[in-house]
Amino acid sequence: MSEPGSVRKKAEIPGAYVLDTSAIYSATDYPAENILYSTPMVIRELRRVYRTERAELFVQTRLRIVEPGRENVDWIKRKAEQTGDIARLSPTDIEVLSLARELRAILVTEDYSMQNIAEAAGIEFTSLYLPPIKDYIEWDIKCISCGAISEEKDAKECRICGGRLITRRRKSRPIRE
Repeated sequence: MSEPGSVRKKAEIPGAYVLDTSAIYSATDYPAENILYSTPMVIRELRRVYRTERAELFVQTRLRIVEPGRENVDWIKRKAEQTGDIARLSPTDIEVLSLARELRAILVTEDYSMQNIAEAAGIEFTSLYLPPIKDYIEWDIKCISCGAISEEKDAKECRICGGRLITRRRKSRPIRE
């Protein structure tokens, strides 16, 4: 897979897409030739939050539900820690990204943090309604009082002075198509 700074790889299974929850709920009219995948966590989330007859019919007739391998989940978590996006991702997001990497399929999501990780991981992605991200960003968690950088991505206060932590852009670059 590609590292940040490299061009995203094209999906290896033509017409294969991995859908996050919003991609299933928001737009369930995909061309018949597309092969659509999602994960068990997405289905649980969809049924818990967005239970509709249309979404349920879509899940039963169009989706292939696949759980990604542990090695891909761990790889995505490490990548998210490197970029600083780990605190912004839910376990469902990580599972979806892992499956897209494993299948080398196109990720469909409106979530900018997921798109940022996809860019870092060399996963092709698209969105349905919002414009996709234009810049790849790496984040730091920094204390507003003393300026210390936190190594703990889920910390709420600075370990040095107790000050409030905020997310700051460490570096960025435009995404190359």
